[in-house]
Amino acid sequence: MIDGLKLTMTGEDLRRLLARRTEEHRQRAARWTREMTRTEEDQTEEAPLLPDHMCEFEADREEWRADVLEFLGEHIEPLEVYRLGQADLEFAELLPEKPGALEQEEYEERTRIGFELGRLGKRVCLAPEIIQIVNPDVKERRDAS
Repeated sequence: MIDGLKLTMTGEDLRRLLARRTEEHRQRAARWTREMTRTEEDQTEEAPLLPDHMCEFEADREEWRADVLEFLGEHIEPLEVYRLGQADLEFAELLPEKPGALEQEEYEERTRIGFELGRLGKRVCLAPEIIQIVNPDVKERRDAS
């Protein structure tokens, strides 16, 4: 019996998927590096120039991810069979990439929650009296009844 959802993959399949994802990261790193060489003449309204420090950071991050995935691939035994859970799939980036709009929506939700927690923390620090924290969803249900 298997506890939870596990995928079974051969080492060879795993190596192939890791090599593909590694190459995607290398291509992204190259694109960020090219972005640093653009000049004002290359700038358009749809493709404005980006700050060099931002491009350098993204290129380094993409190269690092490529190196990590390449390292994993080099240590996979091609003739073995691997059982992979969700954490394995996410760490090795073996699941299909999320569409950009979904990724943006999740980013905005995480940012909104962090912003609200920051505001709450400031409020508690500035006014240390006891405050009531109300879940707006619960309040709406009370109002509806």
